[in-house]
Amino acid sequence: MLRPPSLTQVLRYPVTTFVAGLALAVTGMWWSGQSIDGMVMNGRVWADWELWRALTSTLPHVNFFHLAFNLYWFWTFGTLVERVYGHLRCAGIFLLLAFGSSLAQFTFFSGGVGLSGVGYGLWGMLWVLEKRDARFADAVDQQTSQLFVFWFFLCIVLTIANVMPVANAAHGAGAVMGALLGLAASSRGAVRWRSIAGLVAVVILGLAGATVFWPWVNLTSYAQPVVEQAGLDALTRNNIPRGVKLLELSTRMRRAPARTWYNLGTAYQALGKYDDALAAYEHAAQMPDADNDMQQAAQQMKDYLTGRKSVSEQEPEPGHQTNAVPAASNPQTNQ
Repeated sequence: MLRPPSLTQVLRYPVTTFVAGLALAVTGMWWSGQSIDGMVMNGRVWADWELWRALTSTLPHVNFFHLAFNLYWFWTFGTLVERVYGHLRCAGIFLLLAFGSSLAQFTFFSGGVGLSGVGYGLWGMLWVLEKRDARFADAVDQQTSQLFVFWFFLCIVLTIANVMPVANAAHGAGAVMGALLGLAASSRGAVRWRSIAGLVAVVILGLAGATVFWPWVNLTSYAQPVVEQAGLDALTRNNIPRGVKLLELSTRMRRAPARTWYNLGTAYQALGKYDDALAAYEHAAQMPDADNDMQQAAQQMKDYLTGRKSVSEQEPEPGHQTNAVPAASNPQTNQ
């Protein structure tokens, strides 16, 4: 395997140096206690389409080992790509790998941080090019590939065992995108166009999965409270129809708690849909995690509807007033 250039040559590789420098700066800022909430993948990607987070989330790193490992391979692979393809193309490759791998991770799991998705992408790309382009001869040897494959499966085991959470989907998506990039760059005809189509498909699926379809395809318990909170925020802004739509969606998501059904009931009640509010309150009250507020809301709404039905069946008398609508329940925020 080719040795990486000395750090004294940083000026020859401005793109790789700039990205590595940003990673160091952002990581240092995070470790010093400053907030990086605006840079990581979270519910704002789905709710507000803040897609730039797919790029900025690659900069912070959790600890020294995470930072050192990623920067070493990023420098090793990135400088080679920049030397062969030039600064502009190199920047495009970095951006594509960062964007696609981050979106893939967020689609199915919680968003990750770090350059490992890009690192796996560069490895996958050079693994293909090493066999097909003389300019990349000996770029990746067997020992390095074995290391990357071993680390990939070890990270999956560590994640499943709850020892250390790792962005495994980012690793896998980055490697696949890198291999497709390598094929597209070193092939002609049908193979080239199929590789490009594969890259486009990965990016489009990542975009759709992290935005439009995210509430349905995300496999974690993280997505449900995010959708529910978006519904509560809409209610706060007096956008009740949107709040109802989002709360209805959140009740259909996996592991929706009693709180979600209770909040949906408050939204129906605000719309004057009292039968639907009662159904939601009763559903919440029957769940194992129900509390007294949910029990009381269900009973009050039931009493109101029973009283209204009773009055409607009687001949109205002069000056007679129906029972008052129960006071609106207060939504419960996510804890």
